[in-house]
Amino acid sequence: MKIALVATGGTIGSRKDSDGVIRLSSAATEQIASIVGASSVFDSLSTHSERMEFSDLNKFRNITREALDTHPDGVVVTHGTDTLAFSSAYLAYAFCDTKVPIVMCSADLPLTEHDSNGFDILQSAKMFLQNRRPGVFVVYKNAGFAPQVHHGARLLPAHLHEHFYHSLGDWGFNDSGLMHGMDFDLGGHKALMVSPYIGLDYSSINLDGYSAVVQCAYHSGTVNAADFNAFASRYPDVPMFLTAGRKKYAGQDFVQNVIQCHGITQTALYIKILIGLQNNVKDLPGFVLKNACGEIVTEKY
Repeated sequence: MKIALVATGGTIGSRKDSDGVIRLSSAATEQIASIVGASSVFDSLSTHSERMEFSDLNKFRNITREALDTHPDGVVVTHGTDTLAFSSAYLAYAFCDTKVPIVMCSADLPLTEHDSNGFDILQSAKMFLQNRRPGVFVVYKNAGFAPQVHHGARLLPAHLHEHFYHSLGDWGFNDSGLMHGMDFDLGGHKALMVSPYIGLDYSSINLDGYSAVVQCAYHSGTVNAADFNAFASRYPDVPMFLTAGRKKYAGQDFVQNVIQCHGITQTALYIKILIGLQNNVKDLPGFVLKNACGEIVTEKY
């Protein structure tokens, strides 16, 4: 089986030095290539994922395209855990039409550490590639559990105090054609994400230069509806996308430019909006509410 490796660094592509500092390492990339049996390695982007910028995402996509152009049976992508959910959603949209599986892998510790979950993850990714099921996926192993496969655009970010990854629904990947012909070169800060917290002062938010807002919700899908509604009223020409989870507010609770988005992660929503803005999509809400690759979960989750 011909496997291409796209190595972008992260903890899985690092080594811990004598001072306990985790540093990017070419030796780690070589070890990963050996574990998965890669016939080619693409490693021109190497970074700790918390440093990812739009320019890095663009380069990431181009490198993955280079790997696909070698006509592999599958692609393994190594990446840091911090922005994994953002990059996996981006890659899922950019390669909705992939004919081969692309599997992203991260680890909680460098491979040289005894307790690293990286070995099991890489071995599971290699086995998954044998199914040759097209799509963009993430393989991760939570402590105490077997490795699991996640849909690239359904992955939820891990919480600060744990290394657990979960996702919405199953990992069924389905290209609807929505993203075909799109320009994925992201640039400029056109969408703002707002997280809820007690004392959030919407009057302190300046939307100059922004074309859309992603309003994240509490775990139950709720926000301070009155304050958010007043904020949206002040910017009637800026669409406000509410990540409402399964919570469905009555239509009259919000002003017209608030769009409730159910069954989609905040990261997938954010990246999707950026792509829509980059392509000057006229009906942005309509675009966002359509499935591109199965990222919107319609079944119970």
